[in-house]
Amino acid sequence: MHKIATVIGTTGVGKSQLAVELCKALCGQVINADSMQVYKGLDIITNKMPVHERQDIPHYLMDFLEPEEEYKVTDFQNDATRCIEDLSAKKQLPVVVGGTNYYIQSLLWHSMLITDQETQPKPTELDHLDTQELLTRLQKVDPIMANRWHPSDRRKIIRSLQIYYQTGRPQSEIIKEQQEHHERHGVQARFKSLIFWLYADPSKLNPRLDDRVDTMIKDGLFDEIKSLKKQVVDGQVKLPGQDLEKYQRGLWQAIGYKEFDPYFSAIEQDTHGEKELDKIRNECTERMKSATRRYAKRQVQWIRNKLLPIVAKSKDVDIYLLDATDLDTWETNVRLPAIQVAEAFHKNETMPDPLSLSSIASTMLSPSSSRLDSQTRVLTWQKHTCSVCKAASGESLIVNGDLEWKQHLSSRGHRAALKRQNNATRNQATTQEKRSKINDTTDE
Repeated sequence: MHKIATVIGTTGVGKSQLAVELCKALCGQVINADSMQVYKGLDIITNKMPVHERQDIPHYLMDFLEPEEEYKVTDFQNDATRCIEDLSAKKQLPVVVGGTNYYIQSLLWHSMLITDQETQPKPTELDHLDTQELLTRLQKVDPIMANRWHPSDRRKIIRSLQIYYQTGRPQSEIIKEQQEHHERHGVQARFKSLIFWLYADPSKLNPRLDDRVDTMIKDGLFDEIKSLKKQVVDGQVKLPGQDLEKYQRGLWQAIGYKEFDPYFSAIEQDTHGEKELDKIRNECTERMKSATRRYAKRQVQWIRNKLLPIVAKSKDVDIYLLDATDLDTWETNVRLPAIQVAEAFHKNETMPDPLSLSSIASTMLSPSSSRLDSQTRVLTWQKHTCSVCKAASGESLIVNGDLEWKQHLSSRGHRAALKRQNNATRNQATTQEKRSKINDTTDE
């Protein structure tokens, strides 16, 4: 079984830097596992590590795809596996680095993809239907998955339908079958893997992410977006899908392009004054910062809720958390312990207890009885209706998933709505009581 090291973590936490440092220390080479960095050029919007910072370490599966092309998870799995085999044959340590969660999961374990076939037998028929019609179709053939996805998540709804059309079986049935297989036979790793999870406290990471957005703008983000938009206008690059769907596929998912679309649309209209354009630009900048922070939060949730339960079932996969909260302590908290653990892994020596590296590692890596693996979460997913809060349509608010429901119940908006409802109930009761007393007096 080939050995690999993998570096995961939120955006902007230093994954690429650690990967290079590991390669320098252990004679390794990098395999990119970021779905946006496979595209040619566009180095700023996809956050590629500058070439001069790579210290002559080769980086594979990076900077090779045209903007209008899509790179499916099975493409990555096959290409990355070939790279691992080639590097292992040359006695080089493959160091996989990136934040695309499903890329990592599909590479490290067997039977993590719903289907190995990525053909789409009826793409045109599905593409021209509106999202509600797609959801109605899915409710008929796979009500469990229809309940799982948000009603406006067109991409996931289409994917569930495609799996049904490809296999003749509901996606939820296949997930259940995989889950039963894992329970009987365990989760089988494809490689002997050492995972480094770079973690930074959100209170310290979020300001860094905001600063990085400002730096991206200063370094030429707008030039990249304008160039890409010009290629679309000139017909050199074709946008996938229509409307918001185009932002859910390929390169167009990169944070930054869709967030600044209102700003560049306003420039093209040429009907806005300078102050108004500045206002739109600032709003778009804040939108990009907010999207980046949310993305970082989702990455941590994936590691804790989906990755850790799988690692716990895998005998050939170890995970170590490294505290990257304070960049001033990078040498002692990240680089040195990572190299020490990786050397022991490479030489088949005894490795330290992952919980012993730091207090935050002990907290974040400790087993949780409430943590469910991703397959169980899909099959037990529920939607909740909040009769207290109202959606934009004026109807009762629908909340998707148990975690989101728990967060909603503790949210400021829900508590305020509940308080208003309770006050209204008490006022109504008081009014009724007064009317009753008046009626009693009248009767006397």
